[in-house]
Amino acid sequence: MSQPNSSHFHAGKAARLAGRPCRITDGRISGNSRLEWHEGWNVQDAYMRGKPTAEVVTQNENFFADLRAELRGARP
Repeated sequence: MSQPNSSHFHAGKAARLAGRPCRITDGRISGNSRLEWHEGWNVQDAYMRGKPTAEVVTQNENFFADLRAELRGARP
């Protein structure tokens, strides 16, 4: 996972580490800076959660397989 050399990205990581919610209330921030901030928050969140268990991975794979089948109109 790449980490941009952006103050907004690192501010987002710091916000997550401090336990602040993933929202920005300052309307003056540009769209790109807002995206970088959220990416930083998400990267830190992933670090804090750790790797998913095999059970969670299997559950997600089954969910997406069922969703694909449903979207294609197939009956399970």
